[in-house]
Amino acid sequence: MSPQETPSGQAGFDQAREANLEFKATVAEVQKQILDGEWAVAEYGDTPQRCDQGYEFFLRRNLPDGFSFDGQGPQRMDELRTWLSDNGWQLAPTPTYGEGIDNIVIMAGKPEAKVSRLDVDMIPGVAAEGTVDVLELRATSTCEPGDAAALLEELRGPLTAVPSDDGIPDLESPDATPLFERFAEG
Repeated sequence: MSPQETPSGQAGFDQAREANLEFKATVAEVQKQILDGEWAVAEYGDTPQRCDQGYEFFLRRNLPDGFSFDGQGPQRMDELRTWLSDNGWQLAPTPTYGEGIDNIVIMAGKPEAKVSRLDVDMIPGVAAEGTVDVLELRATSTCEPGDAAALLEELRGPLTAVPSDDGIPDLESPDATPLFERFAEG
């Protein structure tokens, strides 16, 4: 897309908001399959990052501290893989690891719903050892046309040495309305 075709101003911001909300809604559906409750927010997912010909969003969520599937983690990951397959996600082959590495990883994408890559990485807890499940969900949106730097300035205000992320929640339910506000509005 040439620069003159790149949306800017209000139209560009509205398109970015729409893409961000679709991306987050798609990921939230996956989150609900794992835990329909509050998740720890590691990367909120509203900061545009430069990609080939535009910008993309990245988010990270973790199970809340101390959460456990009570020994059912591997089964829940199998169920999630089936759910993703049944709901139009393109699944990547399951990676395998060496002996003693218990990570269970699911990698998938759903570009038509603005998710280029989704990784769900779980280390199952062992109840007998008193350990809990550790799960991190990471997602990257599709690359959308636009200027990442200009969009970032609209979202965060003028560039400062120490950016402020005031208002970003520490915990968020997949049902929460995602934040995507202009600096002056937020």
